[in-house]
Amino acid sequence: MYFLVSKILSPLLLFSNLLILLLIITFIFRNKFKKIFYSSLILFLFLGLLPIGKVLELEFLHKDFYNKKNVDNLDALLVLGGDERRIMHAVNIIKEHQNVALIFAGGDGFLIEDNEKNETDGFKKLVKNILVDHEYYILESSRNTIENLTKFREFNNGKNFKKVVLFTSPYHMKRSLIISKKMGLNLYPYYWKKEWVYKFTPLNYYQSFSFAKNIKSFDIVFKEMLGILSLYFIDYKY
Repeated sequence: MYFLVSKILSPLLLFSNLLILLLIITFIFRNKFKKIFYSSLILFLFLGLLPIGKVLELEFLHKDFYNKKNVDNLDALLVLGGDERRIMHAVNIIKEHQNVALIFAGGDGFLIEDNEKNETDGFKKLVKNILVDHEYYILESSRNTIENLTKFREFNNGKNFKKVVLFTSPYHMKRSLIISKKMGLNLYPYYWKKEWVYKFTPLNYYQSFSFAKNIKSFDIVFKEMLGILSLYFIDYKY
């Protein structure tokens, strides 16, 4: 039920979509909602022209997961889906340690299954000639973070890995850890080695300026914060 509701509402979980919809409606009825239209337009330009989303993303989502010591003597690395870069980074991590298993949890998050975008198939192709069978496990296909962690809990009841490091995007780590804690899982976050402080230099910002990227960063923050809040108000069963 949680998956179905979240996917149906997913377009509305992006702040930019809500704002554009509001702009369209208030423009059509601008005689009645003139102030709301111009206020929304100013907010849209403000979020697109300035790196507000990036600063909030780093401050509220990333900050706690940079430049700290990763846990020693880990048993396994749990990878929550992801693209080629994330998978290869995970492979490099387990290659740096002895007897550490890579556990991949992913699948297809679409309401209608799309085999071309199935993360599990992509993972298999990437590691085929890099890892041997005993170095990794692929969990049963899942559709979102909650299902990823549910499949892992079922899997680990048999394997009993004690020290498992969670590997996902920095902006998604906080929500993933909250979910895992609610499930009774004791997972350790992976800490990225990267300076998280946002350094703003006007000239450099101008050279790399992207209205779309600024909006996307704010969308990420908005969606993740809504996701975190939902975990406290939605009663989901496992």
